[in-house]
Amino acid sequence: MTTETSPVRIHWNLHSLSWSIIRKRRVIGHAPSLVLAGCVMRASEAGRLRCQAAARREVVATIEGIIADGARPDDAIRIGYRPSQSGFRRRDTDEIVVAASAVWFEPDGTAWALAPIPSPETCQ
Repeated sequence: MTTETSPVRIHWNLHSLSWSIIRKRRVIGHAPSLVLAGCVMRASEAGRLRCQAAARREVVATIEGIIADGARPDDAIRIGYRPSQSGFRRRDTDEIVVAASAVWFEPDGTAWALAPIPSPETCQ
């Protein structure tokens, strides 16, 4: 497996105000914006509760995928993570999202998903 196609994890870095790129549990760089394809949202509920109990911040939510390129389409949906709620959520419907075909990470700290897949628990 080459490094160009190995998966990375992305999270918003509050100190550098950029996206941190992690491969094999090591930060390999920062970027103001980037695109991932074949994305899976990972959020630790135990980590979220630990942060709330200790009133501190730590990285407990990342999006994993393959670095890609391309312009964000008009039908991309804004998603995000809030420590006060479990899981990544659509900003328009507040529905929990577990995966997407692609995610665009913008310089202002927003993330936009193409074809977000809802959590099976929230589907009725």
